[in-house]
Amino acid sequence: MEKEDKIKKEQKAGTEVKDDAPRAKGQRLGPIINDVTGEKQTDMKIEETEQSMKAILSASPIGICRLSKERVFVWVNDAMCRITGYSLEEFAGKNSRFLFENDEDYEKGGVFFRAREWYETKHRRKDGSMIDVFLQFTPIDESSYIATVTDITGRKNAEKEQAKMGKLESLGVLAGGIAHDFNNILTMVLGNVSLAKMYMGQNQEKAQEKLTSAEQAIMRAKDLTQQLLTFSKGGIPIKKVLSIGDVVKSACNVVLTGTPIVCTLDFAPDLLPVEIDETQITQAVGHVVINGHEAMPEGGTISIRGENAIIGISTDNLQAGRYIKISITDQGIGIPEEYLGSIFDPYFTTKQKGSGLGLAVSYSIIKNHNGHISVESTLGVGTTFHIYLPIYEGHQRSARKTTENTALSSGVRVLVMDDEDSIRDIVGDILNFHGYEVDFAKNGEEAILLYQENVYGVVILDLTIPGGMGGKETMKELLRIDPHVKAIVSSGYSSDPIMSDYRQYGFRGVMAKPYKLEELGEVVQRVIAKD
Repeated sequence: MEKEDKIKKEQKAGTEVKDDAPRAKGQRLGPIINDVTGEKQTDMKIEETEQSMKAILSASPIGICRLSKERVFVWVNDAMCRITGYSLEEFAGKNSRFLFENDEDYEKGGVFFRAREWYETKHRRKDGSMIDVFLQFTPIDESSYIATVTDITGRKNAEKEQAKMGKLESLGVLAGGIAHDFNNILTMVLGNVSLAKMYMGQNQEKAQEKLTSAEQAIMRAKDLTQQLLTFSKGGIPIKKVLSIGDVVKSACNVVLTGTPIVCTLDFAPDLLPVEIDETQITQAVGHVVINGHEAMPEGGTISIRGENAIIGISTDNLQAGRYIKISITDQGIGIPEEYLGSIFDPYFTTKQKGSGLGLAVSYSIIKNHNGHISVESTLGVGTTFHIYLPIYEGHQRSARKTTENTALSSGVRVLVMDDEDSIRDIVGDILNFHGYEVDFAKNGEEAILLYQENVYGVVILDLTIPGGMGGKETMKELLRIDPHVKAIVSSGYSSDPIMSDYRQYGFRGVMAKPYKLEELGEVVQRVIAKD
């Protein structure tokens, strides 16, 4: 009895009593006692740790889930329920597919799940709304994973709003620069036209001078619109075969006239021809030259060199082939190395009055010509821009000279299709001046009827006719009626590939609005002269 009481007391004290030791026959042994206090304390600490972890996981603002390798929910925390709107019971034993918007997103998530990587996707809440989430996976063992789910909807919305504000700010910079340039141009046009009217009855020479100045200002406006088109779906080059030396020389004369800058030109005598949009390349070179001018406010020299170049191995920027390489070097302050990677970005500028569009326009134009522009600079020494343009590989036909314009235009009838009354009047006056007879159509339907009733040497078709048949459709019908029709496509917005590949659509020539008297006469004359 005393022995049993002793065992009970020892058990209460946290010891374990065993009485299973081997004994001899007829021999009675006493119990063996083991102390298990430490084990019990360890169990209590594990239980406390588990409770703490559950509390931490429940209080976490991030959704935390345990999933099987089949992506079935084993356990989720309270945050996961708050984020999605589902209860603990609704998660239990379900596959995670119901959270994804579609099967494609679910399958994509499986790739990241198996790869144990993070990614961003969308989850559908219980109320049907979609939220942006950031998912990350960590394996526990071969059969289960821990996934964390962070609601980033607020951050995404803030990023979208910031991007929207950035676009509006950029648009404001662009609009401000355009408004400034156009106001200056309109001031020149209005002032010169007013002066021309005043001088008209007194001094014809002076009136002519003012009208010429107004015309130059209008051509500046044309260049500005072309600059804007470069960043739109338009800006497609309308190419012709030219000598790049003449284009570069013209660009320098326009930009540097009246400045303290000296421009030296050095072109190889065997320089090959290029097929380019003259207006666009003039702009591209002009902006680079302006950049050099602004780097030398006190004056200096801009050296331009042109040479044939061969790219033997294709790179990320240029395909292997033959190019014209134009190097434009200034003696300015140079460009800091940290800015070299950004100078062709739209709106990037270090100048107080700059819009950051000039070099971006140059880059876009050169790229649209399948070329490349690069830069190298040394602070305090100067900067060199290298422009590569592919040479013209086709057969260059010599231009057919016509000394007697009236011989070609005499008796030739021209059909002009345009929806604007004012455009038809102006084009008609220009063509009449060159000696042509002119008929007009407001749309393609009228043009087709007139062509069937009359004989025309040339047809000028506006590409876009709001609410009516435009130039492309009209040309198809005219070719069906007369496979030899001589037509010129005209437009003020070169977004359509017809403007650059007009021959593929049966046209013999192209005119981009606005155009001068001499340009229109030249194109019509050239089309008539073609066999």
